[in-house]
Amino acid sequence: MRRTAATLALFLLAALPSSASSEGGRPDQVYVKNKRDGSVSMVTGVVQRYELGKVTVAVGSKENNYDALQVQSVEWGDVPPSFREGQVYAQRGAWADAAKSFRVAAGDASARDVVKAAAKRQLAEALLKSGSEDAARFTEAATEAQGYLAAFAQNADVPDVRMLHARALWLSGKPAEAGAAYRGVHAEFKADATAAGYEPLLCLEAGMLAARSLLDAKDTLGAREVYAALEGQVGPLLAAAGDSPQKPALQAIADEAALGQGFVDLAGGQSKQALSFFQSRVGALKPDSTPSARFAAQLGLGEALLAENKPREASLMLAKVSGLECGDRDRALRATVKLAEACSKLPDADARAQACARVKDVLKSGGDSPASVRARQLAKELGC
Repeated sequence: MRRTAATLALFLLAALPSSASSEGGRPDQVYVKNKRDGSVSMVTGVVQRYELGKVTVAVGSKENNYDALQVQSVEWGDVPPSFREGQVYAQRGAWADAAKSFRVAAGDASARDVVKAAAKRQLAEALLKSGSEDAARFTEAATEAQGYLAAFAQNADVPDVRMLHARALWLSGKPAEAGAAYRGVHAEFKADATAAGYEPLLCLEAGMLAARSLLDAKDTLGAREVYAALEGQVGPLLAAAGDSPQKPALQAIADEAALGQGFVDLAGGQSKQALSFFQSRVGALKPDSTPSARFAAQLGLGEALLAENKPREASLMLAKVSGLECGDRDRALRATVKLAEACSKLPDADARAQACARVKDVLKSGGDSPASVRARQLAKELGC
């Protein structure tokens, strides 16, 4: 007989500790990055402090102290059974069940505060994932993330939860609020000393997402300010990046920021200016242009052609981004939604069917992306 995901999850649970006493005394496993060579090693002990600036792990009678940014992840040892259940459900992709278990773990009075915080974070993450099936979950995810930030303001995971909170707001149809939340994280970046516990690259990525969400909210002034700030901030880091593994991500931010003016024109209804801008940028692309520069420019040109009521030309350009962009999932999904809009405006007999097929693709594979907000609207408009 075929097992459901829930049945399989419960089957796997049989192999895990099933009582609080059996979990008691189990050490935490902390994965720490070496500052010198970047290697990651596991430290087994009990986490005493897990804060933005410092993580302390007791190993026997000794305390090891680490910068919070050295800690890559933690496998919590002494946790309630509901926490383990949530992890199993999450591994199976049963997000609604995972959320229920993590909610119980987050409220378990016997759990350590660091475990309650981890459970609440994973509750918000599970709700965000389950939003693909029920968009109301995005609002719940934003609420849980906000509750986390109020209850665990100094926890080392705060930067990531702030990013999660912003995304949940965006997916719940509040791009202006999302933009403000992302800008808050971006503001933690300082050229001389970024705030404790905040990775500079994370802050810059928050800036890029702030600009995108502000454009969705038609806040062209705010987006323009963010793009200008990013250009000034990323340049020096990129110049000094050398062979750093962060270089491609920094380059992608720089590439998008350089195209900010065109996207601002689009959001502001200046489609002719945007068309001219992106035509020149696409025309200047070279065989060795970075993928981020290529696909961002092509997306902008496709959107500008669509805004200028040239759906056929727009569809050809947007199809390139939709089909070939593999470095930025959100960009690829946005291109697919715009491609659906372009298809819907064509005089072809199968125009609506083609548009609906692409809308359904986005809702199936990218229901947890900002593009899904427009995809749901378009599905209603087209009667998909």
